[in-house]
Amino acid sequence: MTIVDGHFQPESSDDIIEALLEDAKEYFGEDLNDEQLAVFRLFYQPVANRLAEAQEHIGLVLSSAQIDYAEGQALDLLTALIGVPRREAQRAEGEVTFSRNSPATTDYSIPRGTLVQTEGIEPVRFLTMESGQIPEGETEVTVPIRALYGGVEGNVGSNTITVMPSPPIGVDSVTNEEGTSGGRDEESDDELRERAKEDLAEGSASTAPALVTGIRSVDGVRSVGIFINDTNVDHTDEGGLPAHSFELVVDGGEDQDIGDMILEKKAAGDTSWGGVNGDLVEVESRLPNGQTYDVKFSRPIPVPIYVEATIETTDEYEGDDAVRDSITSYIGGTLTSEHEVPGEVDVGEDVLFGKVEYAIRSVRGVYDVTDLKVDTSEPPEGTSNITMDYNERALISAVDDSITINHE
Repeated sequence: MTIVDGHFQPESSDDIIEALLEDAKEYFGEDLNDEQLAVFRLFYQPVANRLAEAQEHIGLVLSSAQIDYAEGQALDLLTALIGVPRREAQRAEGEVTFSRNSPATTDYSIPRGTLVQTEGIEPVRFLTMESGQIPEGETEVTVPIRALYGGVEGNVGSNTITVMPSPPIGVDSVTNEEGTSGGRDEESDDELRERAKEDLAEGSASTAPALVTGIRSVDGVRSVGIFINDTNVDHTDEGGLPAHSFELVVDGGEDQDIGDMILEKKAAGDTSWGGVNGDLVEVESRLPNGQTYDVKFSRPIPVPIYVEATIETTDEYEGDDAVRDSITSYIGGTLTSEHEVPGEVDVGEDVLFGKVEYAIRSVRGVYDVTDLKVDTSEPPEGTSNITMDYNERALISAVDDSITINHE
């Protein structure tokens, strides 16, 4: 057995038997006849098979310890050590329109989680992400959908989602006027291997990509931004970064976990900084030798959002808390259950006025939204999108006075 370029080259059972027979000749003498050698061969065969199998296992262990040869979970474990996790499959998203052949004589609800799919022997299945309603007098409603499974097969063309395995009451047909998008396969071994090797080639523990990749791997982290001053000039007097420093702006994750990852990944001569492009966070992190260091980074600047809505409802109305939770699920913040939800609005993304209205209308029993105000101050007066800066994150609370619901 040999190792070529780090790759284990196992011997076959036949090769092992020939080697064992040569050992037998050396021990018992070269004058062994064919009949005697045949007996030895018969005896050695199961031993050779076991040794060949053991060599295969040895080769697998050696390959699993090298990025060039590791596969599957073994490769996942290796790349995780350098902060490069495998990119998971993503589910495609889009919209479908549920329709009736004639105007509704009453309100018809489409429950959240309604299954729709394409035609064919192996259809692509989707679930509605929100509830919807065809109001009395109307013939259709459009709701967002997401593929049941991740992968590029979820990216289907327009007017291909036309099957309802269990049609909601009062609905005659369904279709998607536009194609779905965003579906992505799980990263392959070759793609992950190449990305990990690129990260290592850039100098793993001292580059901006390595820092960002490492922080993204921390549980709960949703987004990461980095700002760098790699010059000898100190810009702190003008509100900037000191010489040879960086500032990470991190949304989500635990402070201590982020600080520990920064200390693990940053170059020895670089200074972690915070408070320039976000709200300062400072934690004490520890090296394996017991030394402790103060690590700084920033959190996105929270921008409180206020909403006041006047609505008309039906007997099926789920209640004001359902409206508050639907708005919060879009923007992000604290639900009525006092649990935190990240929402759909990421750091630096605008709060869309139409999306807020859609979140309200998606609640069962909301017949109409007759007035809506969305703003960053109280009482809200705005009737358009709210623009966020690159380091700002919109947040709203369903447990205080941030959301006011009026009824007509």
